[in-house]
Amino acid sequence: MPIGCRGLQPRDDLALPSLRRPHPLTAAIRDAQGGILNTVSWQLASPNSESSSSEAQIRAHPATMAFWEPCFGKDNECSNCDCGWKTFAIWAGIILVLCAVIIVLVIAFAVKFPPKATADDAVLSRFALAPGSPAANSTISYNITATVSLRNPNIHRAIAYGPLAVSFSFNGSRFDESGTIPAFDHKPRKTATVRVTVGGVDKPVKLTADGVKEFRSDNDTGKFGVEMRLDTTLQYKGRSAKCPLVVVCPLQLQLVDPDVAATAFQRTKCTILRAKKSGC
Repeated sequence: MPIGCRGLQPRDDLALPSLRRPHPLTAAIRDAQGGILNTVSWQLASPNSESSSSEAQIRAHPATMAFWEPCFGKDNECSNCDCGWKTFAIWAGIILVLCAVIIVLVIAFAVKFPPKATADDAVLSRFALAPGSPAANSTISYNITATVSLRNPNIHRAIAYGPLAVSFSFNGSRFDESGTIPAFDHKPRKTATVRVTVGGVDKPVKLTADGVKEFRSDNDTGKFGVEMRLDTTLQYKGRSAKCPLVVVCPLQLQLVDPDVAATAFQRTKCTILRAKKSGC
């Protein structure tokens, strides 16, 4: 029976000669049927030369082929090269899988990602300015409803948000900061939606002269650029640090009549600002 890929096959009709290296050897082979004693000389390699392989010796002296001979040729199940490449491919695949698992674990447990935010909807049902003299003495009346989605992209870490303070600005001048959202926990790979409604009548707003001009220009089109800002703190699960977080959403709001169906709002990506400190 063959032993392994490069194993040896037994030969029942030959006897194994006694070999000694590096001196000449006389091998006696007795024929099993005829009882004839054949004496052959087998000159092995000298001490100063490299010893040849067993396969080469057997091919060079067919009359004294050993009891075992190498298994080689097209009929073999595989060759040394084939077996070597298959083994290499298997180990390479195992190493790649292990590397992928390690990378996933590092991302899940060691790397922290900030939340992502989008303004999904907003309605401006009132926006009226009473210019003052100077412009910083102006007053404004408004009604705004906005919906923001926060997504936690982390695979493993939950996020705990503190209370959210919501403010609105026009032309860089803040006109409302009365909106609040209670604290909440945000599970990994989940989306949380927050909604806020604010309103006021004749609220003071410190606009500049350019701000008053921009308001009049926007009022002609009925579309106003308003900035929504959310200020809070976040804490990652398993971490003690509480990190300041700011979400800024630029809104393009179309002034609508409350009694008329609102125009479609274009979903807007918000900017995340976070403190650069340890644990954040």
